[in-house]
Amino acid sequence: MHILIVDDEMIIRNGLKNMMLTYSKPFSSIRVAENGQQALSMIAEYPPNIMITDIRMPKMDGLELCKRIHESYSFIRVVVISGFAEFEYAKQCMGYGVKEYLLKPVVKMDIHEMLDRLLSTMDKGVVTPTESEKWLDEMSEHIWKLRLQDVDKCLNEWLYYCSERTDHPDRLSELLDDSFQAVLDRLKVKGHNYTGTDANIEVGAFVEINERFRGRIHSLTDDLALRRGGFKDLMAEAKAYIEQNIAKEVTLEEVANLVGLTPNYFSLYFKKATGVTFINYRMTKRIALAEKLLALPHYRIVDVAHEIGYEDYSHFAKTFRKVNGLTPTEFRSRLGIK
Repeated sequence: MHILIVDDEMIIRNGLKNMMLTYSKPFSSIRVAENGQQALSMIAEYPPNIMITDIRMPKMDGLELCKRIHESYSFIRVVVISGFAEFEYAKQCMGYGVKEYLLKPVVKMDIHEMLDRLLSTMDKGVVTPTESEKWLDEMSEHIWKLRLQDVDKCLNEWLYYCSERTDHPDRLSELLDDSFQAVLDRLKVKGHNYTGTDANIEVGAFVEINERFRGRIHSLTDDLALRRGGFKDLMAEAKAYIEQNIAKEVTLEEVANLVGLTPNYFSLYFKKATGVTFINYRMTKRIALAEKLLALPHYRIVDVAHEIGYEDYSHFAKTFRKVNGLTPTEFRSRLGIK
């Protein structure tokens, strides 16, 4: 458990620190800052579990500090200590998620009772071995069989479960590092040696830690899929559907749903399989069909545009030129068609 005390008066900072040191439970660290600006620098370096701050301070006051904490470090429990004359400011702080408000002067009993209340609400539970083993087995199996939607579902459930049971980013980072390594170990037994980067997750905000873990799991799945060529059939199905519906405004989400992938996964694998984005692939196929139709003299150019799904002729002409370097009229002229 880590504490940060923020007050511009050295006597008060030291007094609060001494009160903390006499609490029944020891703390891993008790740091002090002279103002909100210094506090934010210290929090960025290593965030505390609990921050106790004054309201009136130079450079950055407690009100602005509480606002910044609420926006970027919402997991930190914030306690405001202020004088009676600053009560209106304290009420504003409450809107920024402040957990406790103490009126000056405070004594040791006030601090200890406040810590009792806060710590009782911070006991978020533990990740049980049974739940952990269950998740690791399911996730490893989903990845091994490339069941991508199940991977994402399992991933979301685990991140929620872990976040609900940890009260600090460093604990969450450690837990997710161990989870990732355990998944790697299970896949290694199955025969997959992951060659991607598996650097530990850096401590940051809860959301950032979760997203970095999500990215690692996705990279692991990508690596396995590409080695197996497991998406060749799916990509062939997707390309066939695009060509069969060339005149329709087929969306990436629509095709992703057809082949059973999430849009993000589908977009990634489609580009890896074809070398171009979904939009560029569809545009290129449309223009290729337009070239064939333009080679038929009985087709009017405007009819060709409609045939491949362009209601706006100018848009069609602009796109055609972008792909071919020629307008539809110039293209026909080169074929000897007037």
